[in-house]
Amino acid sequence: MMKYLKISLSDASHLIPIQSVLGVEVGADTEVKILYNVRGHGATGASEVLGVKITATTASDAAKTKEQLNSIVDAMEDALSTAWTKPIYVLEPKYAVTAIAQIEDVWAA
Repeated sequence: MMKYLKISLSDASHLIPIQSVLGVEVGADTEVKILYNVRGHGATGASEVLGVKITATTASDAAKTKEQLNSIVDAMEDALSTAWTKPIYVLEPKYAVTAIAQIEDVWAA
């Protein structure tokens, strides 16, 4: 059974397929990147989606960003330990999420 992390921001929900996560890493301060081991296509079809970038402006230094990363990894572990009848786990990271964006690799035909 697939498991998903659900992140909500501005009344919009985003699902992250946990089984497709290749790694979680720190980007710039305030950013945590979740990289997928599979790729999807962007809405225009002119890019490939490699993951998602979660920004928390209150995680404004390296130590806070690392805490944010650890809280996301811990949430993945918690989600995977829940019953198979609960495929969606609500992500509530240590610092409030202020932006969510796809990580895309743009290509031209």
